Amino acid sequence: MMVVVLMAVFGDHGLVRRHELKLETSIVETKIQELSRENSEIRRSLRVLDDHPVGIQRLAAHQLRHAPENSTIYLFEQ
Repeated sequence: MMVVVLMAVFGDHGLVRRHELKLETSIVETKIQELSRENSEIRRSLRVLDDHPVGIQRLAAHQLRHAPENSTIYLFEQ
């Protein structure tokens, strides 16, 4: 009888393993929510870039240090 109880608690499909799986599932679901929010922000940024050419110019100026002719880019040290 004692072996059956130990298997029910500590076995591969026991209560301890079920608790570990629930915790792991919770962690994975939290990560999924974070990635979904990040994907939404990236999609929003892409829509802005697609809809507004000025957004592309600002991104190029910021990341590539590229500006239209007769323009000046100022860099400020923090």
